Amino acid sequence: MKLINYTIILIMVLLCLPFTTINGQGARYTGEYKTSPKLQYVGKSNFVIEGLDFSEVDGDVIGLYNCENVTIKNNRFRNSNKRGIYLFNCKNVTIIDNSFDHVHTALTASTSQGVKFEYNDVYNIGGPLSESNDTNNGFVAHFIQVTGAGNSISYNAAENIYGESSPGDLINVNQSHGTAQSPIIVKGNWFRGGGPSHSGGGILIGDLGGSYQIAEDNILVNPGQYGMGIGGGHSMIMRNNKVYSKSEYYTNVGYSIANWSESQSGKSHTITFEGNTVNYANRDGVTGNSWWIAENMKPVAGVETNRYDPNLNASILPEQLVGRARLGLPPTNPGEDRPGNGELEPDENEVPDNDDKPNFELPKINNHPSITIYLDLNNRVCINVQSRQSSAMVVVADINGNILYNQPLNRYHTVLPNENVPGTYYVYVKNADREHLKTITLR
Repeated sequence: MKLINYTIILIMVLLCLPFTTINGQGARYTGEYKTSPKLQYVGKSNFVIEGLDFSEVDGDVIGLYNCENVTIKNNRFRNSNKRGIYLFNCKNVTIIDNSFDHVHTALTASTSQGVKFEYNDVYNIGGPLSESNDTNNGFVAHFIQVTGAGNSISYNAAENIYGESSPGDLINVNQSHGTAQSPIIVKGNWFRGGGPSHSGGGILIGDLGGSYQIAEDNILVNPGQYGMGIGGGHSMIMRNNKVYSKSEYYTNVGYSIANWSESQSGKSHTITFEGNTVNYANRDGVTGNSWWIAENMKPVAGVETNRYDPNLNASILPEQLVGRARLGLPPTNPGEDRPGNGELEPDENEVPDNDDKPNFELPKINNHPSITIYLDLNNRVCINVQSRQSSAMVVVADINGNILYNQPLNRYHTVLPNENVPGTYYVYVKNADREHLKTITLR
């Protein structure tokens, strides 16, 4: 049996396991928009809001009350003095591939369950703010008493320009509870710009309590008074994030771990703070005080694994941030999207020199240099395709030749979902008459 048999591939497309390509942070939609007035729905279920342009709206642009099973995708929100999307007592709402430009707050979700805010672009929240006015603070995403399984704020891109915006916390998870099996996830967001609020910052989980929340793999540059924080609650994890800030009159500390509401929300426990990197200058230009852990949060697991890196700088985010995914730009972030962590086999069609040898015959492929297949620093399978054609595709097979994934490639850079299951896999990419076959081993 050969891996690359195009007839078999076409037959097996319908039998393959489903998967979603990940093409970097921010909205990926490049289609058309239709002008729409603001929308409000009460008690409605099973519907999609898609491809609309909301501009110069007074008040909340989309308001959903007691709604269920809703998808809001591929929309554009511009110049609103309130919230782009407001949810109250809603269930299973997915907000994906939208663009928010000069809105006060992109999303507020209150008393809701199963809310996903993913792959969105957000530019200049809160509205213009003079240095003497510190009250008009907006959010990229604000969870208030969001509970249950399936909640996520992930893979978004946001940028705030000083003087054109007034952010408070870019992400705030307030009085919200995930589950042990499905924590609230705040993952893979790329944010630049915050302040001058003297209380707001980048990402705060556990605000006024809560439980089962994870903030991981986020990258923040100049996000405000603080970089990231855990404000209370229990069963909180903050790991593998990167935070950098230059000194401003409002900057304080990179990471803050403190229970600010212990008398109201109860004592904190089961707190993990590990694998984070920081270079954060306070208002006096001091960078050594990169994290602060209050006594009422101790003991905190993993503290010794965090690292102050004086070489960390603003280049951890690409210059083009908002709109990057729509443009299909290649990855430039040195910490996330370059080869370097996993074990790669030789570039040609060689097999591992161990017991994990294929149980089928590998075809002979002339690997084209315009296609690169590699593992990045997060042990994810990444594919870069230069001069990509509309017919470009990827096929992944296991050691027995079973096709696990078969998907078109829609971007220069694609990251395949990876559950880090140890084993040997064969990744085949075809772009017009160009091919590449890579053997990859996960340990």
